[in-house]
Amino acid sequence: MKSPVFTGSDTLYSMFAGLEDPDEFVMRQILHEAANKMLVCRVYPGLKASNYLPLIDNGVKHIIMELYEIGTCSMRESDYSIKPLLQKGRKKGCHFYCTSQQESEIDFSGYSTSRRVWREGAIPMGRLTTESAVGLYFAASLVADNQEELDKLLESYSAFF
Repeated sequence: MKSPVFTGSDTLYSMFAGLEDPDEFVMRQILHEAANKMLVCRVYPGLKASNYLPLIDNGVKHIIMELYEIGTCSMRESDYSIKPLLQKGRKKGCHFYCTSQQESEIDFSGYSTSRRVWREGAIPMGRLTTESAVGLYFAASLVADNQEELDKLLESYSAFF
C-alpha cells in the first residue's frame, strides 16, 4: 500500500516493520504450531457447545467463536449452554475470541450474561469478522513472545475496528 491504513508505535505493523530478514522456516513452524492450537467454530441456537469439549482436551488453546446473535451466549444450565465450554476451556488455559455471524459489533454489554461470559475469559472481537480475527491471530502469533502478549495484541486490535 502506498499509505498504510493503520500504523502506530505499539502495533503489529511496527513489529513487522522491524523484521528485516525473517526466517521462512521459523515463521512456517510458528504458523504451523498456531494452527494446531486454534479452532474456528460457529455457535448456533440449538447447537450443543459441549461438542467442542474433546478438542480442548486434545490441545486446542485458542477458539474463535462465531456467535449467532445473543441467543447463543447462554450461560444457563442446559444442553445448549456455552457455559461448560467456557469453564472447561478456562481451566485448561484456553482463550475464546468472539465474533458475530451478522457482521455486527460484538459487545457483551448487551448480553444479560455478560459478566459470566467475561469472567470465563471470552474476549469480544468488536467489529472484526471471523476471517479478520483468524488473520489477526496468525499475525500476532508470529510476533508475540508469550500468551499474554498475544492476548493483548488481539484485544487491542479488536478495539480499533
